[in-house]
Amino acid sequence: MLLELDNPVDNLVRITDGLVVPPQAQTGARQLPSGVLTPHGHFVEQSISWSNSTTPVNSAPTLPTNAEIRDLPGSYIFGGIYYGHFGHFIVESLARIWALDAVGHRVDGMIFTPKTPRITQHHVQHYRQVLTSFGIELPIEIAHEVTRIENLYVPRQGFGMFDLIDGSPEFRDYINRHAGQNVPAEGPERLYVSRSLLPTHRGSILGEYKVEEYLAAEGYEIFHPQKSSQNEQIARYRAAKYVIGTDCSPLHLLGYVGNSGQKAAVLTRRSMEIGAFLVRQLKVFKGMQASEINCLLNDWMPQPGSRPSRSSWGEVDFPRMHAELLVAGLISNPTPWPALTRAERDAEINRLEESHRTTFKPFRPET
Repeated sequence: MLLELDNPVDNLVRITDGLVVPPQAQTGARQLPSGVLTPHGHFVEQSISWSNSTTPVNSAPTLPTNAEIRDLPGSYIFGGIYYGHFGHFIVESLARIWALDAVGHRVDGMIFTPKTPRITQHHVQHYRQVLTSFGIELPIEIAHEVTRIENLYVPRQGFGMFDLIDGSPEFRDYINRHAGQNVPAEGPERLYVSRSLLPTHRGSILGEYKVEEYLAAEGYEIFHPQKSSQNEQIARYRAAKYVIGTDCSPLHLLGYVGNSGQKAAVLTRRSMEIGAFLVRQLKVFKGMQASEINCLLNDWMPQPGSRPSRSSWGEVDFPRMHAELLVAGLISNPTPWPALTRAERDAEINRLEESHRTTFKPFRPET
């Protein structure tokens, strides 16, 4: 099975008395049974969510024996899986909002299955500013029980990670018509999206404080998005002409609300492909001048751990980072940034080991 975002065939179907079935148990399986069934129990293929074009997140559910079914009158759009994590929310939970334009007439709301049972209306309210800024002011339902919808529209996922990062034409059109349009641009011309104040289990770059010092000297505001409201984040990303950040979730939001006049750089912080895909999104969605700055020397991983992840920390080549940012037109001072000394690097690793209460090991053996 393959998800092809550029294939318009059966991208949107309407089901009378469609059944929205949430996960029935948390088994640890990668593909939890959930999604949409017809009244006769047939799985609606458009309700599959994908982490890439070949890897589904959910699988066909079966209607639980003697299930109590909640009836919801009216017309709703199936939104897929509702995530609590910001990155998964803006990439995957918003991936079907293109159908709001495609349906072409008023619906009564959107309905999602929860990623986990703890996802509630609290999480809907938590992301309400993002939803509103993307033109979504409809009520949002989270189906914690099997729910029968009188008139249910089921769109295919229109965006995702990895090889889904280009999005479908319908999704890109929706984003470029609506995302952030009701939030006035406000903020500095230069923005560095920092990870230095995130919780300790979130990885970054060893010596990120030095990146902040160097960029502050270039006129960049050191921006901590988790300290600002969602509308403030959108306003900053709309206003800035130059944006630098490590490969992280906020840059997906920049890809939604930015513009073609901006320059951006993604600093690779881990040996994964995420930076290249973020750059791809910025270019495809906005025609932005964007560069991946991959100056990794090694990945340092909290133990136990054998591969880079969101918790690993990147050791980078600072002089090379400076040179590549200079070529990309994001900084102007020609003086190279000094390399992190061995003592400075070891001090960073010691700090992390104390805060994580574990050891850190390099991904590649040191020479």
